[in-house]
Amino acid sequence: MNVRTARRYARAATAEALIGPNSSSRPSVLAPFHPYLRQRLTDGVHQTADLHAEILARGYQGSLRVLRDWLAINRTRPTPATVRVPSARRITGWIMRPGHKLTDDDRADLADARSRCPDLDTVADLARGFAALVRHQGTGHHLDTWIDRARHCGYPELRGFAAGLVSDRDAVVAGLTQPWSSGPVEGQVNRIKTIKRQMYGRANLDLLRKRVLAAA
Repeated sequence: MNVRTARRYARAATAEALIGPNSSSRPSVLAPFHPYLRQRLTDGVHQTADLHAEILARGYQGSLRVLRDWLAINRTRPTPATVRVPSARRITGWIMRPGHKLTDDDRADLADARSRCPDLDTVADLARGFAALVRHQGTGHHLDTWIDRARHCGYPELRGFAAGLVSDRDAVVAGLTQPWSSGPVEGQVNRIKTIKRQMYGRANLDLLRKRVLAAA
């Protein structure tokens, strides 16, 4: 299409406005169908082929091009609503963070994401349930209930995680129930590794042993 023709279409308020002063004043063959077409556009029917078939059944004898030109001016499609999708890392943070550490906006965004995705809602419920077991001491008696829910969900990753817990159940229950923690041992291991890195290439094992025992 010529750029001047496109400009004339863009500036025209209605299809009738496209008729120039030197053109014939004879009404368009489509004019009797304008009210019907406007009603159908209001009803949400925007497909040119569908509208053409409907007015043909009502006696329209014009060409498809006339209808297409009229629709180009009068048809306004609704703008689809845009939805801001949070990143996977942000959603994971919302799920794993304790509820009292979430802001009101975070809670609202998480609730909106869970309402839009049933799979996310199920996974979030299971993830928060397991996080609660880990955070609160003496919750080992709830482990079997959580494992049963996870093993019957539709997600292979959670089923595999639950199967791993079953294979080492006694140790997991002890970790959730007993007041003892391996934290001090892990801290000592980390301290010794730090000293080893500091000593690398500088002296022999005798000095390394003295540094480890002196700090202890």
